[in-house]
Formats: sequence, C-alpha cells, structure tokens
Amino acid sequence: MTNTPLKVAIIQSGQRSYEIERSLDFWPGKLSKLISGIITPSVKDRLALAEILKRPVANLFPEELSELTDGDNI
Repeated sequence: MTNTPLKVAIIQSGQRSYEIERSLDFWPGKLSKLISGIITPSVKDRLALAEILKRPVANLFPEELSELTDGDNI
C-alpha cells in the first residue's frame, strides 16, 4: 500500500529523495520502497524520517499507528 503521507511530506520538504536517503544512510531506492509499501520501515527508520522531515511519526505512518492501536483514536 502506498504511503501517501510520507510521499507528500517529502515533496513539501523541498528535498530530493536521494538527498534524504544519503542523509539517513539509506541504500539507493530504499525510500521509494518504503513509500510504495514494498518494505516496512523499522522503528529507527520511522524516527529518522520524522526528524529529517520535521513531522510527527504518526503523521508519516498513520496506517501503521492505526494497526498498532486496533483503530482506536489516540
């Protein structure tokens, strides 16, 4: 499943995907695979992306938060 909030945050940040990957020591293409849902980000990846994009983790990964809380509104 595509992670639209992450993709939008990257676009709004004004940074290129490869710049973010380099800053976070991601391998080339990892960010694309995270966005497209091919791979699941680790907690470390989520925190690093939230920091570099200056967004809360819950805003970048809302579906995963919903799964963790069984759909409860928090």
